[in-house]
Amino acid sequence: MPIELDWRFGALDRLGQVRMKELMDFHRQAQQTFRIAMKAWRKEAKEFDAEYDEYANDDHLVEQRDGIESLMDRGHTFGIVGLYTFLERFLNLVIEYLHAGGAAMPPPQIVRNLHKMHDYLSQNAKIDMNRPPFDWKALERLRERRNCIAHADGWVTDDFVVRLRKLGLRAKPDTQLRLPKNYFEDAWRLVDETYKTVHRECEAQFGYAKQREVWFRPTRKFTSDELRKILHEATEAGVAARELTTKKLMKVAKKRRRDHEDGCGFVWLTLDPKLLKHIDNLNIPNVSTSYRPGMITEDFNLYLADVRDYQRMSASLDGMEAAAAVLKRHGINSRIESMAD
Repeated sequence: MPIELDWRFGALDRLGQVRMKELMDFHRQAQQTFRIAMKAWRKEAKEFDAEYDEYANDDHLVEQRDGIESLMDRGHTFGIVGLYTFLERFLNLVIEYLHAGGAAMPPPQIVRNLHKMHDYLSQNAKIDMNRPPFDWKALERLRERRNCIAHADGWVTDDFVVRLRKLGLRAKPDTQLRLPKNYFEDAWRLVDETYKTVHRECEAQFGYAKQREVWFRPTRKFTSDELRKILHEATEAGVAARELTTKKLMKVAKKRRRDHEDGCGFVWLTLDPKLLKHIDNLNIPNVSTSYRPGMITEDFNLYLADVRDYQRMSASLDGMEAAAAVLKRHGINSRIESMAD
């Protein structure tokens, strides 16, 4: 059975874009602040050197520079924590929405760490984060650096020496964690590629395109003669229903002293792509499709010219409902689509 993902899953991708932009903006602003502060410091140091001789006590300049660099380091560590927190939250939401939509998955826990989410997605969504474009080892290194920052305030304890070295990272006990040059930018690209790939692969497996494929799949195969008869029956039922609604609308219009009592628009049915191609090849009069050989399209529309009436859209909708009911009875799934003009 197909699952029904609601609007929240589609919005996840946009949420990711916004959050990742915020994190990069924060990083760039921190760098700009650092550059401005260092420019001011260099100017002050130059003026200090010009005014005093080389033996003057300039400890306050050293302390000032250490403070500026410390703030820059703190900005980097905050950014790393933000990136990892976003990734964990994003993966949690993916799992939560897939389960809520009806995917055959065990109930997710409220809190999951990266390794548990890795196993959960691998077992239940066939997403293997050990293969490209994922970089699982880099994600593990990001996780341990983040843990050292979040749980030990960036101080490399004996425990983190072991954990970091297991991942091939240099670590000296009782020292402050040092991040590689440009590590935030590298980590940002890593997280960006990871969350987008997870969402893209889940969308391919469980999203609208997959759901539509399952929803519209016919219950059996049809011969050309069978399809001609079914479409003829559906057209007759659709015309009858449309005419009945039209008569009702005309009575209402007459009471209100109007020429008509309805809106204008287009009405059609969406079908299974393969079945639509079969119908298109039949060349049935007054039956057409959106199928075009060689074209890449997401529209798989069936048009019943005798049923639809541009001038009376609601009557045509009733007609299409009747036509769709006939198709359904014969094992052809469809959905009514419309567009007001």
